[in-house]
Amino acid sequence: MKFDVPKDVINTLFSAGYEDQIIDTVMACEGMPDTSISDIPLSPTQMQDSRDHIIISPNVYQTYLQFLQRINNSETAKEIPFFLLGNRKEIDGTQYVVFEEIVFDMKEALSDTRVSANIDSFQQLLADDNFSIVSIGHTHGNVSENQKNVALARKLPMALKDKYDIRDTGLNVSVSDIWQHEAFKALAKNNAPNKEIFQTVIMYNGDMVILGSDGITKTNDVVALTENNEKIAIKTGMESQTFGEHIK
Repeated sequence: MKFDVPKDVINTLFSAGYEDQIIDTVMACEGMPDTSISDIPLSPTQMQDSRDHIIISPNVYQTYLQFLQRINNSETAKEIPFFLLGNRKEIDGTQYVVFEEIVFDMKEALSDTRVSANIDSFQQLLADDNFSIVSIGHTHGNVSENQKNVALARKLPMALKDKYDIRDTGLNVSVSDIWQHEAFKALAKNNAPNKEIFQTVIMYNGDMVILGSDGITKTNDVVALTENNEKIAIKTGMESQTFGEHIK
């Protein structure tokens, strides 16, 4: 296994409780020279709760639905990079993160398994005073069986997958996703230290895994508002959860 991840990112993962999983995976992949640390899958079911309550606006919800339709077709399952823009707001005495806008360019969807966020666009968004939170994001599509079979999520021993609740290809967050998040947080710290930088991964099964700006945590409460002001619960990678119980 190739050690391709910076030491500071490894330290962040270890501090978040992933030391045993990474060491176990490295040992299990000793005979797999074509694998890398950055490929290691991390199950969203095992992530610590950020305690954030998140609302996505009607236009973000509509784009989410369009993404799901696209990424569930293996012919159009390329990873789509995007940015969510929002603010913290108090609603009925509870603090929420409200994502109001989504920015994306379908021409940047170039790979089934890799994504690269546009740094120039990110820096422009950091300068936008209308939003205090920027979430980098991308999709995980339902790629072909051939591609799933060569991914680490399927190549790992079953005992290891059971131990760390690793899901099928496309339904986990990878170490490379954490690496990218840490890099963008560092960039924002130097250019817009007051901005919070989240990361959002939309998976083909409908899960919206939203990582917070502090450490490696995810929200377990995401609610979408429709144009008719209906409240729609969005899955976050948990088997059982309650949604939007604070929203009136």
